[in-house]
Amino acid sequence: MAVDRSASDAVLHALACRPLLFDGAMGSILNDLPERDWEAPEEVTLRFPERMAEVYQAYLEAGADVLSTNTFGGNLIRLQRAGLVEQSEAINRGAAEQARAVAGDDAWVAGDIGQSGDFLEPLGDVTEDQMTEAFQVQAEQLASGGVDLLLCETFSDIREVQIAIQAAASTGLPVFATMTYDINLHTMMGVSPADGMRACEDAGAAVIGCNCGNGPEEMTQVLDQMLAAAPRRPLMAQSNAGVPELIDGRVCYLYPPERMVDFARRWIDAGVSVVGSCCGSTSRTTLLLREMIDRLPARVPA
Repeated sequence: MAVDRSASDAVLHALACRPLLFDGAMGSILNDLPERDWEAPEEVTLRFPERMAEVYQAYLEAGADVLSTNTFGGNLIRLQRAGLVEQSEAINRGAAEQARAVAGDDAWVAGDIGQSGDFLEPLGDVTEDQMTEAFQVQAEQLASGGVDLLLCETFSDIREVQIAIQAAASTGLPVFATMTYDINLHTMMGVSPADGMRACEDAGAAVIGCNCGNGPEEMTQVLDQMLAAAPRRPLMAQSNAGVPELIDGRVCYLYPPERMVDFARRWIDAGVSVVGSCCGSTSRTTLLLREMIDRLPARVPA
């Protein structure tokens, strides 16, 4: 598939001049919508396009450089489980087109690719060929919708994230890749920050790092380990708004966005090139991050 690399190349060039700001949470925002009666958040793209436009618009107005599509669970394996596999094109390409329409020339669009939700053999029943197809189909559909880059995020298994990165890279678009280190500074599959970082680099990711997790304090420790291991690619970090709490039957994230911004500033000072936020954050978090980044001195490209 031929893709226009001009905007994609501009994303990577921008990293040399200033920190890049991604948007924030998607799933936790959609879960709070009053219409919530869907099996998968990706259904919102099809059923409530005006709601999706509002989410993208809020992040754009808050100052995000990059808008992420509502396609975290858009791979064939997850969609099969949700009974939506026949609508994969409408979900992935449709989300890319919706985000592109809002972004216009004011922001880049990242095609969001989350983990499959299943295990590779021998732990599970999914073969490498099946997983490759699941991610490749999604990546091609996102690319056809006009995204500027592909974001493989929230992975736990080295083999799976490398399959996802390679499938995404086959579109010709740059790939950003993050893993989640939420169990004693390791992923659910026991991967350390240094090993996960190196695996993403070796698979061909242009930007690597971490997302989600238990909050910015732990993410700081994860980033310290990555920085000590001498990354060969720019680092990215998108933290949850702390650990969720159940209040009156509702999942709540109470971590102050101002504190998240304080940590993001420290990460940038330490050498992180891309920041944003994850579960529990809102466009206010993005706005505060934007204001912080705009106060930073300009970088001098190496």
